[in-house]
Amino acid sequence: MKHKHKWIGIGAGILGFFLGMLSLALRGLFNQIQIEQVLYTSFGLIAIVGVVSLALAVYYLRKGREAYVIYQTVEEEEANEKAYVSAYRFLDYGTVASNILMIAMLCCLVIVASPVIENVYLFIFSLVLMFFSFAVANYCVRTIFLIRQYKLSIFSTPKEVLSFLNSYDEGEKQAEMENAYLTLFKLNQIILPALYILLFVLSTILQETQLVALLILIVIHLYINIDQLRKTKRYFK
Repeated sequence: MKHKHKWIGIGAGILGFFLGMLSLALRGLFNQIQIEQVLYTSFGLIAIVGVVSLALAVYYLRKGREAYVIYQTVEEEEANEKAYVSAYRFLDYGTVASNILMIAMLCCLVIVASPVIENVYLFIFSLVLMFFSFAVANYCVRTIFLIRQYKLSIFSTPKEVLSFLNSYDEGEKQAEMENAYLTLFKLNQIILPALYILLFVLSTILQETQLVALLILIVIHLYINIDQLRKTKRYFK
């Protein structure tokens, strides 16, 4: 038992030494990195994601419309079923791509709002991306109306989305609810706790508490958990 404790102590000491050295090395690296470089690099990567998402959203939404037209015109049962599945699958792909495009647009606008960024071309690009984001979002809701026969607005309220979910058939609604539950579980139990650890590591390396990021993380985490009480009040009166 004594030898076991001895080896545990040695292992902890070695681990602490390497973590300390890693912290010093990373801190020196971060000190050399200019915030301007980080912002420009981030903007470039996010812009690429935005452009790719734009192309994918338009492509899949158009394919969804084409598949729906085939579904409406073809009488052969197997081809009709295949077109039906393709229309809904392409619609979902296009919707996801449209949402990612909106995220990329918002990120670009936040970055160009920084006083460090003084490039007018990036600002113009962000405005153009914003225009295309809303255009694609409008195209997406019109495609949803065409395929699902349900009219949504670009800025849908939770009540509208819930009503939209209730328009699904039972099988698709069950799959959607299971996916939403698993996503919420992973976010609450895995992703957000992992972000706490990441913030702790960054705070240790930079010797500075990431207060704003921590507060945002706490608000999101609290909201997810407190919002669960609505389900309890609704079903366990």
